[in-house]
Amino acid sequence: MTDLMEPTKPVNAYWLWLGENRESLTKEAGSGKGSAVGKLAGQKWNALSEAAKKPYGKKAEALKKEYEQKMADFVAAGGVKGKRRAEKAEAKAAKGGSKKARKEARAASGQPKKPPTGYWLYLKENREAIEKAAGSKKPTLVASLAGKKWKAMSDAQKKPFEDKAAMAKVEYQKAMEEWKKNGGGQEEGDEEEEDEGEEDQ
Repeated sequence: MTDLMEPTKPVNAYWLWLGENRESLTKEAGSGKGSAVGKLAGQKWNALSEAAKKPYGKKAEALKKEYEQKMADFVAAGGVKGKRRAEKAEAKAAKGGSKKARKEARAASGQPKKPPTGYWLYLKENREAIEKAAGSKKPTLVASLAGKKWKAMSDAQKKPFEDKAAMAKVEYQKAMEEWKKNGGGQEEGDEEEEDEGEEDQ
């Protein structure tokens, strides 16, 4: 017997519009970062007239009805609603739990913490001024403004921060080698990748 596949919940009108306009929004936002694109998209969606939103609303309603029919057929055939979501949650928990839990486990193992990049050193040193300029302490807003300021800086202005970052990286690599010699390094691959995503700028 073939395993039943639970229907995927459809997106709403806003997400249909966003999917159709993502490329132009990304260009206008000047960044492919989800937070930047999402903020601009939300502003433009709210500014759209009801007439402009109507086609997306109709399409979303049609997709919702189609989903409801598929779900009814799925349940009638013996499927369990919500089972796929529960299985995903269980798989995530089995893989290592939350990011916080993984970081705590890494700290307990004695694994050296990945050093900050030049950008993060700059942000740390100038956070207070950037928060004032942004008019908020919200991380996404502060990081967005800091990123723009960092990109606008000359190589000479960035050099002190990048030099510090390079020195910190050398120290980190030495500490990592020592840690591996002492039996560490069994699971650091995933953690390294995770940090790269956090600090890439």
